[in-house]
Parts: sequence; C-alpha cells; structure tokens
Amino acid sequence: MEKIEELQARLNMYGLISRLLIEEIDVETLRKIKENPEILELFPETKNWDLFYEKDLDKLIKEDLNVDFTTIFLLNVYPYESVFIHDEGHINPTVTNPTFMFYKDAGYTIDMNKTRALSPDHIGVEMEFMMNLINEEIEAEREGDTKAVERLRSIQKNFLEKHLGYWGPIYLMAARDMAETPFYYDVCQLALDFILSDFEYLCDE
Repeated sequence: MEKIEELQARLNMYGLISRLLIEEIDVETLRKIKENPEILELFPETKNWDLFYEKDLDKLIKEDLNVDFTTIFLLNVYPYESVFIHDEGHINPTVTNPTFMFYKDAGYTIDMNKTRALSPDHIGVEMEFMMNLINEEIEAEREGDTKAVERLRSIQKNFLEKHLGYWGPIYLMAARDMAETPFYYDVCQLALDFILSDFEYLCDE
C-alpha cells in the first residue's frame, strides 16, 4: 500500500507540473495552490509574493501570469525537445520525431487534438507520458505483476535518460531565468527539481 501511495504522489506531481506548463493557469487551479498549505510550500517565491495576496486572482492571471506565460513559453523559450535540442531549431510534429517514436515503441499513442501542444515532444506531453506509465505501474502493483512493474520502471528510466531528463533540466533553467513573476519562476524550479529527483528515485530502485 505504501508503494502505491508513493507512485500516486509521483503521478500527482507530474500531473500538476504538466498542467502548469502546457497552458495558462486558470483561477480554480491558482486558488487550489493558494489555499492548500502543502501545495503552496512547493511555490516558495510565490508564497512570499505580495501581489499573490493583494490582487484578485482573476486580475493577477490576466495582467501578470498570462503575460509571463506567453513571454516565456510561447515567444522565447519554446518547450519542445526538437526545438531545444536540434540545431534546426524548429518544431517537428511528424512521425519522425524521436519522442513520438519512443511513445509508439512503448505502445502509446498521443491524441494531439486534446492538447494545445503543437508536437508530441512538448515538455508537458512528455510529463503526461510519464503519468501514463506510472498509472500502469500502479495497476501492476495492485495485481502483483512484478514483471510488468519491472518493464514499466525500465521504460520510465529509459525515457528520462533519453528524453525528458536529458533536455528538460537545461530547458527549465533557461525558462526559469526568463520568468518575470515569482509564480513561473517557481513552476520552472519545481519542474527542474522534480525531474532530477525522480530520475534519482528510479536509479535507486
């Protein structure tokens, strides 16, 4: 049971970070962060940001956070592995995309119509892939299928080594340094710390 709780915590963290990186934040999500002390602890700069308490959340989103999101992720530091890693510097949404090929080899398909991402190698989509693997691992744990658990663990570690953990930390440092608000500084730092710690977790298993 403890193992499943551990896996669920990993899944939840990937889910939170993916949501924050893939599109602008909404009032409901921001309110949950603000009103939940445990979640707020993950955002130390935001916790000490005066505007976070003084300004109406809807106004804060429209006037500050959405502007920062656009500046970082849509205009300056594109959150796509193909853009960040390859010299060509353009998004590769085709079936030749190495990340897409990794998904396919692992037996997964990504419905790009359900996301705002332009390519399957968006950092948020890569985190959703990790969520799918962890979710399957939870089911395998419940069923006592040790072979499936080992296989899923291996895929997760391999994916971090070759994709998310390879380019994500460098990308997130660049995005973090571009942030104008404490909130998106925290989002990038949280994602960076979590990817590194999750890779360490998988290597220690």
